[in-house]
Amino acid sequence: MRVFIGVTGASGQIYTRRLIEVLHEEGVDVEISVTRPAEYVMKREGVDLPENVRKYDPEDLTAPPASGTYRIDAYVVCPCTLHTLSSVAAGVTGDLIKRAAVVALKEDRPLVFVVRETPWPRSALQAALKLREEGAVILPACPAFYHSPTTIDDLVDYVIQKVLDAIGVEVDLVRYQP
Repeated sequence: MRVFIGVTGASGQIYTRRLIEVLHEEGVDVEISVTRPAEYVMKREGVDLPENVRKYDPEDLTAPPASGTYRIDAYVVCPCTLHTLSSVAAGVTGDLIKRAAVVALKEDRPLVFVVRETPWPRSALQAALKLREEGAVILPACPAFYHSPTTIDDLVDYVIQKVLDAIGVEVDLVRYQP
């Protein structure tokens, strides 16, 4: 399995790091593109991404994930800004992450937006609805508490479990307490 992850400048870069770690543990090939704002936020949040991923320049619209003929099994934008969500909904493909997301939609491949920003203006809600109607999964990074988390890692794993479920990677990160 091959997964493309677009990393945008929203807070919550810890989600991306954990997603990559789990995908690697499961033997999934991971390819990423990281925007300049995402790099800045990573530094602010003290997050380093694993080095063993294929990285693409976000400005390179000739990179393989920009084409539907390049086989990607699932696409995840994590964390996702409202700007990216709204741009993809409008069909605006100004960088590789947005272009790859539009490719996922046109090729009817799994696409998950892990939106981290809040609150949402009406325009973002409308964009999310449009993308959902086109088949994308809108997955706000909203951890739950019913599984009795005791660490931040437990909260992060809850969201990552939902992402993995959405793209069809079977793993058990969250233990539910009866």
